[in-house]
Amino acid sequence: MTNPFGENDRSNKPCNGFDNVKSYSSNGTIEDDVDYYEKEIERYMQESLGSTQRSKQHLESSEQLGIKTAQDLLAQREQLERTEKNLDDIHRTTQMTQRSLNSLKSVFGGFIKNKFSRAPRDPPAETNIPISQSDNKLNKTLNSISENPALNHSSSNSGPTLSEKSRNAIKGTRWEAMDNEIIENLDAMSSQLTGLKNLGVALGSEVEDQNSMLDRILMKADRNGTEIDDQNHQIKKLL
Repeated sequence: MTNPFGENDRSNKPCNGFDNVKSYSSNGTIEDDVDYYEKEIERYMQESLGSTQRSKQHLESSEQLGIKTAQDLLAQREQLERTEKNLDDIHRTTQMTQRSLNSLKSVFGGFIKNKFSRAPRDPPAETNIPISQSDNKLNKTLNSISENPALNHSSSNSGPTLSEKSRNAIKGTRWEAMDNEIIENLDAMSSQLTGLKNLGVALGSEVEDQNSMLDRILMKADRNGTEIDDQNHQIKKLL
């Protein structure tokens, strides 16, 4: 019977494939260790730099989208204000028409008073629709981003990303420049997030205010429609 522990049965091949694994401990040379750790540092710095650059670009895209949304909302506000002003003008016209109809009904009804017995009152002066606080806030926020991009993206001093020991180790190398760029990207991202937060709050306030404007417009449109229908009915009775 063959001895399983005999010398002839021992395989010279290492188990588990560890012969392909390069050692960076005491079995490797110093040059191998240095090369390995340099590659690891390079990989880490490149990944960190690429990640912050991509995040910064995404935030810039979000900022541009927010600015476009704000501009659309301000243009929509102008349309709503014109619509509300037109409805107010129609209401003033219906009031004047109603006074004329009342005078005509007095004449046809045999009353002494007629529409020429006194000078008609001048229509009320047009009142400008005031700009809401949310509109002012949105304009200010939008202007601060559009007119002062450098101020909006100013450094927020996020601090170093590496320990003092690590920074001393890479001092004077290209990795120090990469780390400085990473810090600059993080500072810019922090400022961009603050700007996006302020813009989001201003957009929310503007949407709420425009919803209130829409409610007023609907009520005024219904009121004017009712008044016009009633006056048409009065005119038919006079005819």
